Amino acid sequence: MKNLRYAFASVSYHKKISFSIGVCSVFFLFLLTSIMNLRDIEKSFYDQMSSMIHNTEYHMNYRKIMQMYSSMYFTTLLIWIILITTMVFIALKIKNQDMIKWRIMGFSNRFVIKQSIIESIIPVIAGVIITALFLIICQHTYEYILLHIRPLLANGMGIKRIPLFSSQVLVESTPNQVINTAGDTHFVSLRISSLTSSTIFKAFSKNCLLLLSITTGITLLSTYFLSKKMKNVFRM
Repeated sequence: MKNLRYAFASVSYHKKISFSIGVCSVFFLFLLTSIMNLRDIEKSFYDQMSSMIHNTEYHMNYRKIMQMYSSMYFTTLLIWIILITTMVFIALKIKNQDMIKWRIMGFSNRFVIKQSIIESIIPVIAGVIITALFLIICQHTYEYILLHIRPLLANGMGIKRIPLFSSQVLVESTPNQVINTAGDTHFVSLRISSLTSSTIFKAFSKNCLLLLSITTGITLLSTYFLSKKMKNVFRM
């Protein structure tokens, strides 16, 4: 309880660095969840179409697109790790005097480390809440963005779209009118218009745990080494 009280007071006092961590958390959490959901859309489409399409180029295209999303995901995650490491170091440097005071007041090394971790994850948790609210309130907008950005990303990476059907195949997601067709026309029903809430929040939950774990781990290591350095100074 004492840790939480001190942590909220510190976050409130050091507004700039706390705000920066919070904003970055929102941005990267949204980005990582979006990439994961783009993979889900691509996989859903492929699962429905793969058995009907015997086009080697299409299957190769799918693998290229999935590799592109994997590369984007891990690159984004690496940037987050570098950024949060930098911000944690800046935060610890700013709060160095506070940490020295805690040590002089007789607080244990464990207290100092726990305090630093709580102060780092409070802005991240705030970012998680903001992102969750956006996904709940604006779910349809979020889906619309993903469905429209999907072909743009593929084109931007130079991955050309393969024509899936000949003129003998008609794709109709919601047939609502009478169509004159030849005897050999094939109808295919697809369900790719939206993501389910469970799919969105499964990706969101995974990324929340990932960002919180990375932030906690980096803060733990950084504070531990800084505390050891402070201990050596006190001994001198």
